Amino acid sequence: MKVLLIIVVFNFETGSELETNLSFDNEAECHAAALTSFQEVDEHAEIRAMDIPEGQEMLVGTMIAYGAEGGEIGMYACNALRSSSSTATN
Repeated sequence: MKVLLIIVVFNFETGSELETNLSFDNEAECHAAALTSFQEVDEHAEIRAMDIPEGQEMLVGTMIAYGAEGGEIGMYACNALRSSSSTATN
């Protein structure tokens, strides 16, 4: 199984930055990599599950990263790929 990390870092000066990574063999590795990425933005980054308002659709498993000041610094999701023919990309 391959796990895809989709990560968005909010940068209010230049706009959001999107990164995808398909090099994970399990969700735990993916979540650890996401936390590491957000800690590069704010060393005190904290990850919490996203509270999705009723009636809105969002990628399953979407998580929000918060900085030391409590503001959102980004979001991400780790999802297992269903296709066995996928190749790793960055």
